[in-house]
Amino acid sequence: MGIANDYLQLMQTIDAKLQIPPVQEIYVAPLEPEPAKSSKFGALVLTDGTVGLTYTGLDDDLLVLQDRSKYESLLDESAVQAASLYGGEEGWQKVLGMAAINAISQYLFKRANYSPPAGGKTVTHLELDEGDHVGMVGFFPPLVEQVRQMGLPLTVIELDEQWLQQDGQFVVTLEPEKLNDCSKIICTGTVLVNQTIDDLLPHFGNARQIFIVGPTVGCLPDPLFERGITQLGGCAVLNTARFLSLWTAQEKWRDSTRRYVLSRGSAYPGFLQLLENATWG
Repeated sequence: MGIANDYLQLMQTIDAKLQIPPVQEIYVAPLEPEPAKSSKFGALVLTDGTVGLTYTGLDDDLLVLQDRSKYESLLDESAVQAASLYGGEEGWQKVLGMAAINAISQYLFKRANYSPPAGGKTVTHLELDEGDHVGMVGFFPPLVEQVRQMGLPLTVIELDEQWLQQDGQFVVTLEPEKLNDCSKIICTGTVLVNQTIDDLLPHFGNARQIFIVGPTVGCLPDPLFERGITQLGGCAVLNTARFLSLWTAQEKWRDSTRRYVLSRGSAYPGFLQLLENATWG
């Protein structure tokens, strides 16, 4: 079964135990005259103020979502109904479904009074040493530079041919099989939004550490931990009003959020314990 099926079952399990607030609003950035300058992040907000972030910058998702009629019917409706879009065929459906899954996950954290461990710089969590061959899914420019400065082999998997290049031990390729050679792998949250994680997993078998990170990685980690992912780096919105003010002005909104990292085999209690705490708390 794919990742979408597992997450949708998880959302239904939570819905059976908790009264999840309905969807209050969905925020999609306008498409700028120069599309490359458009904001690539959107948000779904529940009526209690909980925010689920998502990424709209893949393919033509942002363009399609300029049509508000695509999602207006979700307002004031069940967040689980919105999450069900994650099982759809269209990219824009997965975008909104991921936002709802993140919002429901963050709501569970809140109800269970669970605060994930704070996250620092990504390269710190990778704990790189001189024997590592680093793999990346998605081009992280700052991290690419840091890894290259360490002199480590680096293989980046990209869908966009404009990034393709090779320079000594640094390779940007379209071929996910190249990840088989990597000891540590980092992925952007887009692998969850577009569900390419299902196709990538077979190439992660030789990696000791697999880290999925980004503002849109606000989901419960359980289905990913079960698949061998070792860490999730997510982002929780702490001040919804402040976040929306900054987001609407297309300014940086980091100071309204908190970065965190969840690690497999650590003190993370699992969603069943969170659900029990939330139900009886």
